[in-house]
Amino acid sequence: MKAELDCLPCMLRRALQTARAAGADGSIQRQVVYSVAQILPELPLSSSPPELSQRVYRLVAQITGNHDPYLKEKQEANRIAMKLYPQIKRAVAEAQDPLLAACKFAIAGNILDLGSQSQYPHPETLLETALGLDLVINDYADFRTSAERAKLILYLADNAGEVVFDRVLIEQILQISEAEIYFMVREKPIINDATREDAQLVGLNKLAQIVTTGSDAPAFLPSECPPEVLKLYRSAELVISKGQGNFEALSEERKNIFFLLRAKCPVAARFLGVDIGAAILKKQE
Repeated sequence: MKAELDCLPCMLRRALQTARAAGADGSIQRQVVYSVAQILPELPLSSSPPELSQRVYRLVAQITGNHDPYLKEKQEANRIAMKLYPQIKRAVAEAQDPLLAACKFAIAGNILDLGSQSQYPHPETLLETALGLDLVINDYADFRTSAERAKLILYLADNAGEVVFDRVLIEQILQISEAEIYFMVREKPIINDATREDAQLVGLNKLAQIVTTGSDAPAFLPSECPPEVLKLYRSAELVISKGQGNFEALSEERKNIFFLLRAKCPVAARFLGVDIGAAILKKQE
């Protein structure tokens, strides 16, 4: 998915938001805004939004000196989600189709994203949202078939906190599949995206092999990956891609990918042909 002009002011807003999260004073915040505004004309709209965001976040980190400004927020997201874990697991187990319920929870959990909002929703709101979630794009039948048949699954994570919901989905996949599952997180801190520490904290290392992208991009970018990561991606029979950033990066890939996300901005919503906020389980065409 290519970036659009609408992406540029959004990136400027995110840069300021990140500078504030980094604890930067007013003069540093102004420096961030002016510096990012200066490079915006250089950003090629032929690239995907995550490719452009990567440059912006690198610049913000360079100016503020803070390479993990959302550390406390990530820890809070993990705490909130782990508190909900027993309720989520019980709701999924009691559902008529536990795998479908787990997919809905994983998609609902995608709302734990400080890249597209300034604060997290209330925990009870998350539960209510998941239980009543309507999939606007619904390729669940194909997803289930692929999960049952695949021997090697690559699960591309998105945000901290959200990884708890991913754990519930992986638990259900392992109920119907004997696949070897690799859970891929970011190599380095970027926004509130999940890292190895987050995945291990919520126990995903007990269910899957934790691997990293080898990149500081806010999405899985094949062009950024080291050879061993790219080999794993190419070898996977099923790729489960969480979140809008991973969708933006992989929407033109020709592979057996299922995208689980909420459409969080006008650009992505238009591309998908849905309203903002729509819940999506989409098979790559």
